[in-house]
Amino acid sequence: MAQNANDYTLLEKPLMIDTLLTILGVSLYIPFLIQLCRTRWTCTTWSRRLLQLSVMLQMTSLFHLPSVMYCCAGLQLVILIMYWLVERPAFRWTSFMVMSLLYVVYFAVAILWSPLPKRGGQFLIDNGLPMIGYALTASIVPFSKDEWTSVMKTFCYAGLVFIGLALVSWGASMWELHVAPQDWPMLRKEKIGDLESYRWLLRCNGGLMGYAHPSYDLLPVFAAACIGMWLGKIRVLHPSVSWILWSGSMVLTLLSQSRMGLTYAVIVLVFGVLYFLPTLRSRLITGIGIAVIGITLLTATHGIWKPYSEDPIRGQLYSYTWRYIEAKPWTGAGTGALNPIEMCHTIDELYWPHVGFIAPDKDISDWRWKTHMLPHNQWIADWAHAGIGAALVTLLLYLCMIVECSRKRIYWGLVFLLIFIIFSCLEPPLYIGKGLYLFGSLCAFFHAYPKCEQ
Repeated sequence: MAQNANDYTLLEKPLMIDTLLTILGVSLYIPFLIQLCRTRWTCTTWSRRLLQLSVMLQMTSLFHLPSVMYCCAGLQLVILIMYWLVERPAFRWTSFMVMSLLYVVYFAVAILWSPLPKRGGQFLIDNGLPMIGYALTASIVPFSKDEWTSVMKTFCYAGLVFIGLALVSWGASMWELHVAPQDWPMLRKEKIGDLESYRWLLRCNGGLMGYAHPSYDLLPVFAAACIGMWLGKIRVLHPSVSWILWSGSMVLTLLSQSRMGLTYAVIVLVFGVLYFLPTLRSRLITGIGIAVIGITLLTATHGIWKPYSEDPIRGQLYSYTWRYIEAKPWTGAGTGALNPIEMCHTIDELYWPHVGFIAPDKDISDWRWKTHMLPHNQWIADWAHAGIGAALVTLLLYLCMIVECSRKRIYWGLVFLLIFIIFSCLEPPLYIGKGLYLFGSLCAFFHAYPKCEQ
């Protein structure tokens, strides 16, 4: 056993602790199981209750392993189709359905000029099918306001469990590494025992070498904090739950050294304070005060944040991608063909960040499917993937969600969309399972939610 963090190596990985924490990670589903036990089944509503529970389960799985999330999403789609066949609910066209179809059709057409059409078809299955599935949910789901709030309440409770599991993992890791809480690095992007800090924090999702990505793992927690504030204001949850979710997300952000998480935590805090104020006048005065204080603090501490915000790899990816877009602005790579080999061949480069040497004679089909290393921007990635049309379709999809939230006065949805838009400027979330499924789940809610907030 390592005596300190510096001489800890992967060869000494504690399999027993990883196993115990992975088993403990299943407790994420306790809120869902409680709702399952409380569900009342009748001959006339069983299919509706089954559909509601499948949505709860799928949203809970957003905090868990991607493989479990995919299985739960597939189960939800099967139950949705079964419900449609049994109950024959009315179908209604929504902007989400229209934009999802346009998204899928555009990328389907872009297969025509793709040098890897089979992978293009795989992209449509992996990314287009979930989008259509969530849009279908919005078009036929018959849930009432109480049923939707029950789904969201379960999601918030699962977020609390996730925060607790991450803190337990952190405590176990500190004990194992003999590191005191005050010695844990924060906001310095330092490794601990030759591993990134977030791996120690998120090891309940499959162990140290399991799935761990702080930007995507923490995104559902911030969504739960936004939803918790809405549920607290309409008295479905106690208001303290939302602030516990926010505090927990802030703590996990600091412990995982996530730069994006810090931005999201500030956004949720500011809009949360304004959301709970009773009058427009008090919100304006408070908002101006927060803006003045925030600008002052940022100006005074600019030197502290500048090194933390620097990311030369991201800058290099942007540079390479823009050069690629200049070479193929209208068609891009073609659906399924965007990878570092294709991009390096096009822009005459022999190196790709975090990949290494790219031989000039290397075939683009040699790049493993699902190994992305795409440009860290959703719209730039779309543009390079299938031309400028793909970027415009995604932009319209986001705008439709903003219009829907504004029309129905779903204020917490607007806050989440602000976070997701900022995230999309720094990552391609619609190409990553956790980002795509979270976005689809909440967009389905925006369109299916029956009433505006008062």
